[in-house]
Amino acid sequence: MKKTGFIKYYVIGLTLISLTALFLSLNSSGDVKKLKQELSKKDQQIKQLMLELEKKDKKIQQITQEKQILVEKLKIIEEKIKKANKTLKRKGIRIKLPQGGKFIPAEEGKKLQIYADNLGKNIDKLLKVMSDIPIGVPLYGRITSRFGYRKDPINGKRAFHTGLDLRARYKQPVFATANGYVEFAGWSAGYGKLVIIRHKYGYKTYYGHLSKIRVKKGRWIKAGTVIGYAGNTGRSTGVHLHYEIRRYGKLINPLRFLYLNRTNSF
Repeated sequence: MKKTGFIKYYVIGLTLISLTALFLSLNSSGDVKKLKQELSKKDQQIKQLMLELEKKDKKIQQITQEKQILVEKLKIIEEKIKKANKTLKRKGIRIKLPQGGKFIPAEEGKKLQIYADNLGKNIDKLLKVMSDIPIGVPLYGRITSRFGYRKDPINGKRAFHTGLDLRARYKQPVFATANGYVEFAGWSAGYGKLVIIRHKYGYKTYYGHLSKIRVKKGRWIKAGTVIGYAGNTGRSTGVHLHYEIRRYGKLINPLRFLYLNRTNSF
C-alpha cells in the first residue's frame, strides 16, 4: 500500500474513533443536535484533509515525473560524453573518465545526485582535455594557402606546404590554441620570428612570420594567450600567419582542428 493511502485510512480511522467516543458520551436522552453539528464539523475536516492529501499525491507524482525526465536527460549527456571520448580515442588520445554508473531509478534521489556529479566530473575532464589540444583558430583571417602540395609563392615550383597561411593585418594578435609550454621563441630560417608551443598528448604548434614575440622560452601559457603579433618576417611575401601542427613530429593538417563543425572529425 502506498504511503499516502495509508495516511488516508489512518485519518478516517481516527475520526471514526473520535465519533464513537462522542456518541457513547451522550446521555440517554441524546443530544441529536450536538451530534449533527459535530458530525458536520468532522465531515468538513475529513474533506479538507482529503483535499490536502490529493494535492500531496499530485505533487509526489509531479516530482517523480521530473526525476524521470532528469534521468533521461542525464543518460543523453552520458552518451554524448562517451561519443566525445571515442572521438578523442580515434585521434590517439586516451583519457580515464569517472564512471557515470548504471541507470539510476528516479526514486533513488541520493544515487541520482551521485550519478549527476560523476557526469559533471566527466564533462570537466573533457573540457580540460580540449584545452590541452590545439583546437580553434590562432588568428581570425581568411585561409590563403592550405596544407599540402602547392605552387611555391616565391620560386613558383611545386612544394609541400607544412601548415596553413592565414591572412592578417600587421600586428594583429596571434593566440595560443591550447595550454602548453613555450619550447621556442625567436628567429628561425624560413619561419622568421617563430613561436613553438609544446602541448600534451604529443602536440606542438608553430606560429611563424610574426612581427613581434610576446612570450619567452620555458613559459607555461593558457589557451587563448596572445603569444605575438602577425607580420612579414622570414620567407614571406606579405603579412600573414603561418600556423602549423605536429604530433610526435608528424605533420597534421591544421584544418582538422581549426573549427568544431561538420568539416572535421569533431
